[in-house]
Amino acid sequence: MEQKSYPIPYRSQLQEKIEPGQTLIIKGSTIDESQRFTVNLHCKSADFSGNDVPLHMSIRFDEGKIVMNSFSNGEWGKEERKSLPFKKGTPFDVRIRAHDDRYQDFEHRLPLSSVSHLSIDGDLYLNQVHWGGKYYPIPYESGIAQGLSVGRTLMVFLCPEKKAKRFNINLLKRNGDIALHFNPRFDEKTVVRNALQAGDWGNEEKEGKIPFEKGVGADLKITNEEYGFQIYVNDVRFCSFAHRSDPHDITGLQIQGDVELTGIQIH
Repeated sequence: MEQKSYPIPYRSQLQEKIEPGQTLIIKGSTIDESQRFTVNLHCKSADFSGNDVPLHMSIRFDEGKIVMNSFSNGEWGKEERKSLPFKKGTPFDVRIRAHDDRYQDFEHRLPLSSVSHLSIDGDLYLNQVHWGGKYYPIPYESGIAQGLSVGRTLMVFLCPEKKAKRFNINLLKRNGDIALHFNPRFDEKTVVRNALQAGDWGNEEKEGKIPFEKGVGADLKITNEEYGFQIYVNDVRFCSFAHRSDPHDITGLQIQGDVELTGIQIH
């Protein structure tokens, strides 16, 4: 599939105010010659004409750092610097999550509600820009409208906690059985897959290394196919799980454990 590519410099106006819990997802790639690129959240206009900039994030390959700052009342604040978690010449996935009092690891110096524009500049190819998500309580439980019938896909945008031991995702049947129990276990360095029928667990499946990292966001995709579930993590196929019961009767979702949710989609 050909990837969408956005022009650089990129400018956009937010359709509505940022809510606490929302995440800005930026995906793209860099080239070997990349020096820097920046992501900015602006007030009133997507430029540096003097309006406030609540968050300026500068990814600096030439310094091996991410630099964060804000511009308020005509002045830059104090820089916050962190080591750079990715290399130039490779794809990247940057996520900025807004909390009540801070973006992930950066204190708000200006109110969230003031952000109206986004700009992205520099040495990069830009493939995806997406605002979404909200706060999801853990444990999380919800019905699935129209059910997760064969042909449908569940997307879970998640981030294991920094001290996570385990979390699990259950696909529930109408009668209370669990069609799929997906259970990453950091304490055992494995992912257990199982099903619960009439109160009894079946045989555990454990093949494969754990595809999640503590404190690092990930996209989990579970597609219900005729003979089993296909499971992908960050668009890479992780495993399949053969159906142990009728696959047309999945009506609920449960998520528990040491994990933060940033989005859930079913299509």
